[in-house]
Amino acid sequence: MGTYPESPRAAFLEWCDGHADVFATNAASIGLSPGAAAAFASALAAAQGAVKAQTEAKQKAKTATADLSLKMETLTALTGDIVRTIRAFAESANNPAVYGLAEIPAPADPTAVPPPALCTDLTATLDGATGNITIKWKATQPEGAAGTSYIITRRAAGQANFSFLGVTGKKSFVDTTFTAGPDSVQYQVQGTRSDSTGPMSAILVVSFGRTGGGGFTIASQSEGGKLAA
Repeated sequence: MGTYPESPRAAFLEWCDGHADVFATNAASIGLSPGAAAAFASALAAAQGAVKAQTEAKQKAKTATADLSLKMETLTALTGDIVRTIRAFAESANNPAVYGLAEIPAPADPTAVPPPALCTDLTATLDGATGNITIKWKATQPEGAAGTSYIITRRAAGQANFSFLGVTGKKSFVDTTFTAGPDSVQYQVQGTRSDSTGPMSAILVVSFGRTGGGGFTIASQSEGGKLAA
């Protein structure tokens, strides 16, 4: 450890403050000239003054920042209210010229959101403990589209048509109702939103079988809308 603490700054200033009078009182006895002791005291006072000024400046900056945030929030809220009022007036008066007078853009005409996208890359996994089958797929919905749900249908072996299985807002679905027995089952997924529906996915064919050691396996293959031969 050195003769005096160079850091942190507070400890250094405290050390200097505690030695200023010592150096001045005992200058001749410790080999200091009166001028050196006085210069030390002056430098200490200047440093302490600078620290005080910095602390006050930080507090003022903090206060100014909080004041700025408050005033900007007030201005932002008032601006929003004014713009909404102008637009409401223009609509109620059925006068588009109001927007020009206010020098604000007129609302853009709403654009139709396309139907939900095609669900692709269907896959299936089997939970050996429960027998549940988890279906997953991919679907990139159009920008601005919200509230897309997915309808899942299922057709077991021997059935002519697909029947409704469930609906989900996620891109996955757990089939908890499939009963073991058939060697395959088929799924399709279709996106739906409000009053529009997307195209039907390709058929996901899930085939079951047993390994040589007696284990249960599952294989899934998405066909292009047709059953495998």
